[in-house]
Amino acid sequence: MLLAFNAALQILVSSVFGVLMLVPMQPWGKALRARVNARALLATHLDWLMLAFMQFGASFIFSRWPATASPATAWMLVFGGWVNPLPYLIRGFGIDAFVFAGPPVQRIAASIAALSVAAIITAWVLILHRFPL
Repeated sequence: MLLAFNAALQILVSSVFGVLMLVPMQPWGKALRARVNARALLATHLDWLMLAFMQFGASFIFSRWPATASPATAWMLVFGGWVNPLPYLIRGFGIDAFVFAGPPVQRIAASIAALSVAAIITAWVLILHRFPL
């Protein structure tokens, strides 16, 4: 239930974010267009959608094979689903969280991104480990 609700919420947020991405493209949004990286923001939008679909998939697996379900696994997917796209989002505003270097803000962002990747991978390893074959 948590994963399905969170996935639906992520799709809503990503949809609203997609609409907001149109602002810099408007004639009156010219000043903002010069300050943002539109490709990075598009990657954020798409990543939130893809991670929402991943959570729908995990929710389906949990409903069909209850032995695979655990609250910790679900929360790891929720955390990863929201946090994993953030490096793209902040890259849109000039901070490269894909590189563990530079100023402290960049290093903190890269560390948090690494935690989200670890959470998603760990959750899927746990799901597959518990999967009844």
